Amino acid sequence: MNQLRKILIDTFNLNTDCASQEEIAERIRSGGQLRGTNMCIMILAMFIASIGLNMNSTAVIIGAMLISPLMGGIMNIGYGIAAYDMAHVRHAFMKLSFQVVFCVLVSTIYFMLSPITAPSNELLARTSPTIWDVLIALFGGLAGIIGVTREEKVSNVIPGVAIATALMPPLCTAGYGIARHSWKFFGGAMYLFFINCFFICLAAVVVLKIMHVSAKREIAGRILRKQKFYVMLVVIITVLPSLYLAWQMINNSAVNSQFGSFISTQFDFEETQVVSKSLDSKNGIIRVAVVGKRLDSSTQEAIQQALAEYSHLKGMKLYLTQTEFTGGISKEEVESLINTEMAAGEEIQMDYEEKNRALSEKVDLYLPAYAQFSFSTALKEQLMAELPLFYPQIRDLDLAALGSLDEEKKVRVEKYLLILQVDTPLDGEQVAKIEEWSSKIIDGDVLASWRLAPGVSDNSVSENSISDNSIPETDPQELNVE
Repeated sequence: MNQLRKILIDTFNLNTDCASQEEIAERIRSGGQLRGTNMCIMILAMFIASIGLNMNSTAVIIGAMLISPLMGGIMNIGYGIAAYDMAHVRHAFMKLSFQVVFCVLVSTIYFMLSPITAPSNELLARTSPTIWDVLIALFGGLAGIIGVTREEKVSNVIPGVAIATALMPPLCTAGYGIARHSWKFFGGAMYLFFINCFFICLAAVVVLKIMHVSAKREIAGRILRKQKFYVMLVVIITVLPSLYLAWQMINNSAVNSQFGSFISTQFDFEETQVVSKSLDSKNGIIRVAVVGKRLDSSTQEAIQQALAEYSHLKGMKLYLTQTEFTGGISKEEVESLINTEMAAGEEIQMDYEEKNRALSEKVDLYLPAYAQFSFSTALKEQLMAELPLFYPQIRDLDLAALGSLDEEKKVRVEKYLLILQVDTPLDGEQVAKIEEWSSKIIDGDVLASWRLAPGVSDNSVSENSISDNSIPETDPQELNVE
């Protein structure tokens, strides 16, 4: 046992290949400089990160992470705490604070001037830090300080830690939050930045203590115990919100998974297709719009009963909108078309990639004809940004396209279906104007109808302006599942 213990100590001993105390101090202090090269690189990293976040470019953001010098300032603070040099800590903290304020302010100006205002996925990803971000910051900080303190500085550690902990992007995201007056973006991003700073600094202090870094003065045991208490208090306060956000993320993932399973299982019909679906977890509402053969009462009742079998969807209300339309093609026809054309392609020798590409092309070509004629989020956001300005009673909308295959077996969109959720009814003239306006935006014929939004009326029946004899009236129905 003693021999095994000795082997483990020798294997993980951080003092065996560490640099001298003077060299470690010089490396850390030089990394936290606030003038010359470091300042210029920080400004460039800030602009690169802002542009990458704005354009949703992961590669550009990684580049900003690699060149950002912010970690040097954090390790400087950790070094001062480990050495009990409070003057050094104050000086390093002031430098880091200046860097943080400068980056947030300049990125705010950038996002105010940028013509691209919609939040990208990269921006959204930095608004809800979880316990995993805490662990990344802690392990990244440990790796970083170990790499810096080696006799032969490990060249690939710091870039890796910079990518993992990502200090610059959260500051730029906070700037976006200020520019767009969004507390969610500002608060979430600054919380993520604080997590990274605190746990990188904590990791640096722990490792430097293990390496017995030279202390500037002696500290009484009572003061040390008090310091440890405050550190643990900050750790708990920092970690608790991340644990809640992690639980929330796991729960949302489970809800979305069951929602997808519910739609694919319960709405798998031969002559009826789902054209729009949405889940409002906050208010416990599921909205589904279908096109094709009308679902009879027994089928609707079976769907209601099935919803209660999903643990994370239990208690939610299902609102179903049906539109009779027989101009499309059946699932079998589409599957037959894909299989026939794929079989024809197999007669010619195709490699694995070619077959996958061909299948992808066929699915992209035919699948929308019967399954998912849906619009992009950007188009829905555009309509929702403008329609309520003229018609404030519009609360939400669903979009879908109605189509079939032409003689060349290509998808042909015949009409676009716009289902409006309103607080108060729309008259025929208003619906006609909405159809005319949205037709210009969508660049196609639009069929608009409305229904009272959930909660406005328990048994609402909406009217519409359908005048095309080839497409019967839309008959929205609400299935209230308690």
